[in-house]
Amino acid sequence: MVGRWRGTLNGASVAGDRMRIAFFTPLSPLRTAVADHSEGLLPHLATLADVDLFIDEGYTPASTRIKKDFNVYTSRAFDARSGDYDVALYAMGQNADIHGYIYDVLQRVPGVIILHDTTLHRMLINLTSRRGRIDVYLDAMQQAYGKTDIRIAQQVLSGYGEHYVQRYPLIEPVVNPSLGVIVHNDFARRQVLRVCPQARVFTINQHFFVPAGSDDGPSLPDLRARWGLRDRFVLGTCGIFVSHKRIDICLRAFRRLRQRYPDAVYLFVGGYPKDFDLPGLIERLGLAGDVRITGWLGPAEFTQHMRLLDVAIHLRYPHIGGTPYTPIRLMGLGVPTILSDIEPLAELPEGACVKIPVDPYEEDTLLRILTALRAGDELQAELGRNGQRWISGRHDPVSIASRYVSVLRQVVEGLGV
Repeated sequence: MVGRWRGTLNGASVAGDRMRIAFFTPLSPLRTAVADHSEGLLPHLATLADVDLFIDEGYTPASTRIKKDFNVYTSRAFDARSGDYDVALYAMGQNADIHGYIYDVLQRVPGVIILHDTTLHRMLINLTSRRGRIDVYLDAMQQAYGKTDIRIAQQVLSGYGEHYVQRYPLIEPVVNPSLGVIVHNDFARRQVLRVCPQARVFTINQHFFVPAGSDDGPSLPDLRARWGLRDRFVLGTCGIFVSHKRIDICLRAFRRLRQRYPDAVYLFVGGYPKDFDLPGLIERLGLAGDVRITGWLGPAEFTQHMRLLDVAIHLRYPHIGGTPYTPIRLMGLGVPTILSDIEPLAELPEGACVKIPVDPYEEDTLLRILTALRAGDELQAELGRNGQRWISGRHDPVSIASRYVSVLRQVVEGLGV
């Protein structure tokens, strides 16, 4: 049993059958889907194991439930407590500001990582360059790929090195010291094993959940009125809006749809970074009167606004290997959802969603699908029902939490995959 296992964290031995997990993860109010993902998993994980949370310095969790139900420490407190745990679980993504502290602890204390992205190139180069330690990045490139060309670093840092990010994922400094790796789709599993063939990799689906408070607040009719959506056909995209979300293609297809259906309106549920001029793009396309942008919303409000959509569009290319979390929630809520036909979404079947190939006809294909959905209420309803049924059957948080604990037990007890 787990309580008899010794050796991962300072040779500690913990009595009892329930695992004790040190979970390193960002939490809200940090603006990352990883925080939302972790907060949805935690209540179910806590029914099966004892979980303490370790967060970065400088903020307090926003969730009253998290603060009430869990011990929350900063990462600085971990060294003195590490002997209390059977295993460390690290939620790892590509944002250096959010995940840098997790990278630091992982280098000292091996554990199991939840790898949300299959490239961490940007995370490592941003982290090391901000600390004045670009040599650490260059050493990692040398060890992984035999590359020490500073020009690669310069191009990536300047925003023009996407081909290098894809070619050199730089997950090795995180995967190699880990005891195990959890990913959310089979493509990600293959990507990890391609560059780290010795890794122990486990595939666990993203879980669907509705954040606490999502059923509170204004009614849907009142929320529609607030945004001027009454009697409108509402298309929408949810999340953080950047160019690889194919926003220009979405808006051009929407502009053409409005020529036939002038009641259509586009709602962006979320925010955008400073280096992406979404309002300027909307203005240049002549759509300023027919597009709404909510700005960043907390988890409950974000989910409330998802329910406003008649059809959701979540395109993405290029991708970074992880399963986008937003489509799982959209489909779980019964919102008809259009996706890019990319490898990380291969497990989501046609009929539960609609997939668009990334090719020169992407805009035309999107327009045809939107036209069909606008013209057919029953088609919309069937697509929403199918998506909801698929998600409820394969993305249930109770069974997924059980899978997490099973994987952690296998790792710490030395069992096979």
